[in-house]
Amino acid sequence: MMAGMKTVRVALVAGIGVLIAAAPAGAATPMLASQKYQWYYWTAPILALSGVGMIFFLSGGYIMKVLFPKYRGRKVKE
Repeated sequence: MMAGMKTVRVALVAGIGVLIAAAPAGAATPMLASQKYQWYYWTAPILALSGVGMIFFLSGGYIMKVLFPKYRGRKVKE
């Protein structure tokens, strides 16, 4: 159980670090108010949700296929 908590803690710290590192770049982009780049407004939610979904499903698959059998005493398929 402690290894799982350590993994979650590391993932949260890494995610927060990425957000903090990306904040200055988001604030320094003058193109957000330009009419030339309006296509970003409808593609951004699609790309963000698909990225979050991929991370969620990949981590869920790893937990189901590797961690559950490992800690329940079953042999892990390789």
